[in-house]
Amino acid sequence: MKRVSIIGKGSGWQLAPFTGTSWGITQLCLRRRVQMVIDMNVYSDGRWGEDEAIQAGLARDLCKEFGIPYVDLECYPLKLVIERFGVDYFSNTVDYAIALALFYEYDAIDLYGVNMATASEWAYQKSGVDFWCGVAVGSGCKVRVFGEQSTIMKTSDGLLYGYDYPQGFMSEGIK
Repeated sequence: MKRVSIIGKGSGWQLAPFTGTSWGITQLCLRRRVQMVIDMNVYSDGRWGEDEAIQAGLARDLCKEFGIPYVDLECYPLKLVIERFGVDYFSNTVDYAIALALFYEYDAIDLYGVNMATASEWAYQKSGVDFWCGVAVGSGCKVRVFGEQSTIMKTSDGLLYGYDYPQGFMSEGIK
């Protein structure tokens, strides 16, 4: 099975294994070594602030020093990905990472530190990650989400509509 770990900077990123293929989102590489960094943010216009831009520069320099691929707006294969999947719905860097994993034909994606907390600025981006997880699952790719605080592929109340079973009940058996 061809598996990739996509590691965000949210709670739970520390759970990611140090073996196998791992891709870090934005400046995660400043915390831990990964095989590739994906950063689709724009820093030149100040929308992320000076500190975030400085951290992005440090991450880029570290990747260059250690020969780690750094995928950004300039080198992401956007046209090919859109042509392959027939959709141009991207709301954050994690979306691009999931789509890239599918483009590279990974058949298993593990998400760590990708929480998309609904009470934060990421709430409006959650739908994009859920969408690309759906594309992945629909194409036969196994998607696993690690970290108790993650809201990815979860309902807002954590219950299976109509049945009111907690999501994940199948692993415990239907009562």
